[in-house]
Amino acid sequence: MLDLLDQAADLAAWMSAIGLALVSGQPADRHANDLRALWEKLRAKAHSIWTPEHAAMRGDAARGMLNRMSASVALAQGVEGFFTPRVPMPWLQPNGSLESTSYYDSSPLKATLESLVDFDRINSGQMRFSVGAVNVITGNFVYFDNAAHTIKPEHIMASGALPPGFPAIEIEGEYYWDGGLVSNTPLQWVLENEPRRDTLAFQVDLWSARGAFPGSMAEVATRQKEIQYSSRTRANSDRFKSIQRIRNALSTLLTKLPEELRDSPELATLRPVAEHRMYNLVQLIYRSKQYEGDSKDYEFSRRSMDDHWRAGYHDTVRTLRHPEVLERPVNDEGVLTFDLAQDGRE
Repeated sequence: MLDLLDQAADLAAWMSAIGLALVSGQPADRHANDLRALWEKLRAKAHSIWTPEHAAMRGDAARGMLNRMSASVALAQGVEGFFTPRVPMPWLQPNGSLESTSYYDSSPLKATLESLVDFDRINSGQMRFSVGAVNVITGNFVYFDNAAHTIKPEHIMASGALPPGFPAIEIEGEYYWDGGLVSNTPLQWVLENEPRRDTLAFQVDLWSARGAFPGSMAEVATRQKEIQYSSRTRANSDRFKSIQRIRNALSTLLTKLPEELRDSPELATLRPVAEHRMYNLVQLIYRSKQYEGDSKDYEFSRRSMDDHWRAGYHDTVRTLRHPEVLERPVNDEGVLTFDLAQDGRE
């Protein structure tokens, strides 16, 4: 059981990809309702540990115990419409078969995606859509983008196929795992994809890179996951600022070149790199409660789902209360980053 807990898959990637697919695959006036329908479907099928008699149990210790109970049930029985345990277990499956490579069967997710997501709309080009995965054989990171691919349920499934919990997903004869094995943030893809343009980006991190020093073995497991799966948001944004400072300096320098150099092939190469663009990066980082522990990514009790929904809503409201989030940056690098925990304490 301890080994199974150690290898429990991170469902946060699936939830992010499915949410993205819902938003991209439906008109704007349906986004909120369809996202709520997704979570209602999930939590309605999740095993409810919270019963009326638990109302008298108060405090973080009690809540943590009940969360772990709920997560253990999900590990043992799966979640209807998302994944089911392998029967027989992978060690008893034929060697070399896909069934021998994961603890769970993720095929139920395909039907869930087909029932919730309008893939025709995603592939219509009305909205840009990208999800990342890693090729199991080559180890190369791949983005499936509706500008170049016809997006199907398999692409969503691949973006959250974290081993060994879930099996690799076959797409056009190749097998893919969760892109988080290589990079857990799509920020670089958004900012550096051509053509570059003025950008307002909201980056949602489900794990915080910053946290307290652990005081127990349970907290060590939690902190390990936070460091492993966090998107290193501040490090990435600091690096991007540095690159932007160089780009903007180069852009200014190119305008000062003498006329006879402006048609040189070297300048033609540099000009696209040196385009002056503005970027507002709004970072929404979920800060776990102490009682959530390392099982928060596969704990689906009704109360936890309500807590997460409410936390996301209030963080967004508090962030948008700061008008500077939407103002064009005026610094040298042309980049404004905003993190509610650092810049917007109220």
